[in-house]
Amino acid sequence: MRDDNYEAGLHELQLAKDEAEAAAEDFDKNYWPFQTDEIAAQYGELQFTAVMMLAEFEQFAQQGSIKPAR
Repeated sequence: MRDDNYEAGLHELQLAKDEAEAAAEDFDKNYWPFQTDEIAAQYGELQFTAVMMLAEFEQFAQQGSIKPAR
């Protein structure tokens, strides 16, 4: 059961990470060069979210690679 919960959580984090990364890339394509500081700040927030999701995904993935001794 633990493996099922881990796999489901890993899948959800993977999707969130991918969506955050895609949103940052799309924003960059649509608004580059940035015309205002506000747009640049919004892009920075999207990049930050993508980086945080990647870190959370990698940390969660590592937890699943360590199997407890039986």
